[in-house]
Amino acid sequence: MQEIAIRVRLREQDRLGLAEYERIVGSVASVAAVVAWLPTPEARLVLRGRGAEPVRLETVSYGAVFEMLVVMDQHTPGVERAAAAVAALLESVRHEHVEDDVAGIAGELDRLDRSAPRGRSAPERALRTFLEGARADASARKSTTRLRAAQALLRLAESGAEVLVERVEDALAPVVSEQAVDVLVDTGSAVVVEPVDGVESAAAPEPAPLQPEKPSAEKDSKKRDGKKKDGKKKDGKKKDSKKKDSKKKDGKKKK
Repeated sequence: MQEIAIRVRLREQDRLGLAEYERIVGSVASVAAVVAWLPTPEARLVLRGRGAEPVRLETVSYGAVFEMLVVMDQHTPGVERAAAAVAALLESVRHEHVEDDVAGIAGELDRLDRSAPRGRSAPERALRTFLEGARADASARKSTTRLRAAQALLRLAESGAEVLVERVEDALAPVVSEQAVDVLVDTGSAVVVEPVDGVESAAAPEPAPLQPEKPSAEKDSKKRDGKKKDGKKKDGKKKDSKKKDSKKKDGKKKK
């Protein structure tokens, strides 16, 4: 059975120190815990420890790009939909300036809430409720697990993180074989996800080439009748002209 994973990609990280590295890893792990929790928001949100630990965690950096793969011990479509909703949220604010020193954390969370997918599925509604609750905690200056998790999501948004949703065939294999899941459409009622590779869509039947119409027997007979009539008319005209010529000749003779 395939596990659901998120791949977080950060660019312009050429001078990544140890403290910043630990901060990014902690933020990504917290966001992965939120993704796993969103389909069951009535449960207790746990960011560390049992129930929140990923099956596999990998980090890699190349050039100025930092990537982190978190494979969760989750298989349900609800978790995949939650991951897609978080990915859509971060994508919508990736090219915007989210950080706001004047509005503070509450204002930044309010901006995230307004950018969240407006679908009606349980994970999407739970994401909006989660952000609203975290904003209320920040306004009330309460230190809660929900606020700490929302701040981790906010840090990724401020860093311009790109989140990809993937399925992993075997998380314990020496080399992970992942399959990307593309966020295709935000329909307003649901975030639709679909595998990029390995799924063949039914090909639309090609339209049959138009065959030239064969003339029917009636059309042939009509054409023949028309030709006969035209021939008769021409013959009639020839006869009339001959009669006229003969009359003219007769008139000349009489004179």
